[in-house]
Amino acid sequence: MSVQLAKPTPEAVVQFLSQSPLLEQLREHFTASAEAITCEQIAITEIPAPPFHESVRSGFVAAQLREAGLTGVRQDAEGNVYGWLPGADTTHPPVVVAAHLDTVFPPGTEVKVRRQGPRLHAPGIADNACGVAGLLALARAFVRYEVQPSVPLCFVGTVGEEGPGNLRGVRAVVKDIAPMLCFIALDGPGIERITHRAIGSRRFRVTFGGPGGHSWANFGIVNPVHALGEFISLLRQIPLRRAMTCTVAAVGGGTGINAIPAEAHGDIDCRAPALTDLNYLETELRLAAVKAQQAELQRATQQSHLTTTVQRLGDRPAGETPRTSDLVRCAVAATRICGQRPVLDSGSTDANVPMALGIPAIVIGAGGEYGGCHTLEEWYDPVGRPQSLARAALLLLSLDRLAAEAVE
Repeated sequence: MSVQLAKPTPEAVVQFLSQSPLLEQLREHFTASAEAITCEQIAITEIPAPPFHESVRSGFVAAQLREAGLTGVRQDAEGNVYGWLPGADTTHPPVVVAAHLDTVFPPGTEVKVRRQGPRLHAPGIADNACGVAGLLALARAFVRYEVQPSVPLCFVGTVGEEGPGNLRGVRAVVKDIAPMLCFIALDGPGIERITHRAIGSRRFRVTFGGPGGHSWANFGIVNPVHALGEFISLLRQIPLRRAMTCTVAAVGGGTGINAIPAEAHGDIDCRAPALTDLNYLETELRLAAVKAQQAELQRATQQSHLTTTVQRLGDRPAGETPRTSDLVRCAVAATRICGQRPVLDSGSTDANVPMALGIPAIVIGAGGEYGGCHTLEEWYDPVGRPQSLARAALLLLSLDRLAAEAVE
C-alpha cells in the first residue's frame, strides 16, 4: 500500500526558501546595488510617459530587459514590453510579474528629478518609476544568479494603467499570455501592502446641450449649466452602500459671462467592489441625468430643447483573489519573513483585469516611502527598498516551487 505524502503548505515553502543560499545572495545583491537601482529609477522618471505616449519609456525598458539577458524580449501592438526567463517546463502557464509604465501627467510636464537629502522629487517618481525600477532589478538579479525556474517567468512593462488608459495594456497582456498561473503587479512603494481586492470603476461624461443665446435677450431658454448643476445635486442624493463612491471630478461649458451656454458637461468617477454595485451606480447616474433634463425643461419660460448624453469613458472590472489562495498566502508569509505586518487591502490597478477573469492576482509595493502621489509635488525615499525586493524575489521563488510540487 502506497502512502500519499502531503504537499507542503505555502507558508512552509516560503519559510524553507527564506533560509536558502540563493535568497541570501539576492538580499546581498539588492543591498549592494541599491544606488544603481535608484539611478535607474531617476532615468526612468525623466522619460515622459503620459497616457498614450509611453513609447519612448517602453523602448528603454525593452532595451534594459535585453541587456539583462532575458529571452523573447518584444513589444506588442499596445506598447507593452515582455521579457522571459524560460522554465524547465516551457509548456506550463507562466508566472507574470508586471509594472505599469505610464504616468497620470500630461505631455509637457516637467519631470526632471531633484534630490533633497534621501528624497527624490518629481512627478511619477513613485507611481510608477519605483515599480518599473523594481521590475528591472528583479529581472537582472534572477539572470545574474542563474535562477532556473520550473515554470516560465514573464516580466512585463504595461501601458495604459492610469486614468484614460482604461487598463488597455493589461487587457492585451491577459489575451496574449493565456493561460497564466498568476499575475503580480509592482505598483508604487511600500512593503506591507498586499492588494488582493479589485475596486471596479466606471467613468462617464454627462453632457447637456441647448440652443445657447444672449444672457439678457434670450433669458428663459434652457441653460445646460443649470441642468448640470441639478444633475450634480441629484448625484449627491444617491444612497451609497458600503465601499461605493461617486465623484464629480471635472466640469466644463460656456464661452462667456454674457452668454447662455450651448453646452455643459461633467466627468464622473464611480467606484464599487462588485459588478452589481457598479450597475446600480450607473443606473442611478443615468436616471439623475434624465431627471435633471426634465427639471430644466420645466423651468424654461421660452420654448426650447435640451439634449442629454451619457458617454462611458472607462470601465475597470471588479474582482478578488481569495485570502486562502496560494498567491495571497505566499505574499503574507513572505512579508512576515521580512519582519513586516501584512496589510491586505483594495485598489484599482492592472490586477483588476486578471482578478475579474478568475486569474490569481495581487499588487505589492516595490519598497521605499513616498508622498504627494499624482501631484507635481510627488516624492520618493528609497529607504528599505532592498528588503522589499527580497520579499518580491522570495514570493516568486515560492510560487515557482509550489507550481513544481503540483506537477510532481
